[in-house]
Amino acid sequence: MPDTAAAIDLAHYSMFAPTDPFEDHTGPFYFRIDGDPRVKDSIHCVLPTEPRQANYAGGVHGGAIITLADYALCVIAGRAVDGGGNSAFAMTVSIAVEFLNAGRIGPPLEARGEPLQITGRLAFVRGTVTQEGRPIALWSGVCRHVARDKAMARKEAAQPTIAKAGPQVVPSGFELLANASAYSRHIGPSYARQESDGATLVQPTLPHMCNSGGVLHGGYMMSFADSAITRAAGLVTGMAPSTVSFAAEFLAAGEATSPVTTRVEVPRHGKTLAFLRGLLEQNGKPLLSYSSTILLRARK
Repeated sequence: MPDTAAAIDLAHYSMFAPTDPFEDHTGPFYFRIDGDPRVKDSIHCVLPTEPRQANYAGGVHGGAIITLADYALCVIAGRAVDGGGNSAFAMTVSIAVEFLNAGRIGPPLEARGEPLQITGRLAFVRGTVTQEGRPIALWSGVCRHVARDKAMARKEAAQPTIAKAGPQVVPSGFELLANASAYSRHIGPSYARQESDGATLVQPTLPHMCNSGGVLHGGYMMSFADSAITRAAGLVTGMAPSTVSFAAEFLAAGEATSPVTTRVEVPRHGKTLAFLRGLLEQNGKPLLSYSSTILLRARK
């Protein structure tokens, strides 16, 4: 199937079952299997783009592109494990995304990939994100796969805890990001505090930030992290930042019961590039470790 919007009829595509709250909120995302799912490019993933997915410049937000890469990674890994059924639940262990070009709002984003190695517990996959045949990003990642019925049992066990969660309080000293991008605002309000070498951001969690397993979605956590690194780079350098590369390792699962916090450091930057790293936590528990390279331009 060629990478052209005219060739995509979403009536012939599927969505995850059971539904995924974060993907439904920020997407929806679609996939289609043509042939053996263990073969390169046999799974085609699609994200229709809408204004709510925009960044400051009006293009597709890096968090949305990272989420599509993560979606494709998990679909391809899961289907390669079970041969195209829906019995395997793939959970991202690590992912790296290299941004090649900016995405535009309007044409759909597409992702394909190839499973490189499947073991008893892990799946290794790499792929691309394109738009109208134009390369947008390269990605590669590792997933851990478990039986879907076990993952759904964990979800049922977590529901009472989420239902009893009380009000979420943002610590003092943080300011609401009133000028956040459309994509960041769509996900939910976040708060920032500038640091001497970066920034700390806090975001209350909501049910739509979870995956179909009932825990915080990996795409959500990486979207928040990507917004945080561009905010930190802008505060430290005074320039306009855009993500060149992003890599993350998942350390633990989070729940929509209390705010998440991320501390972003800018250990080095020059006139055109900044190098950042961060850690996302919930109640002191590390959830996501990430690093990024940022391109810097003069503000208009």
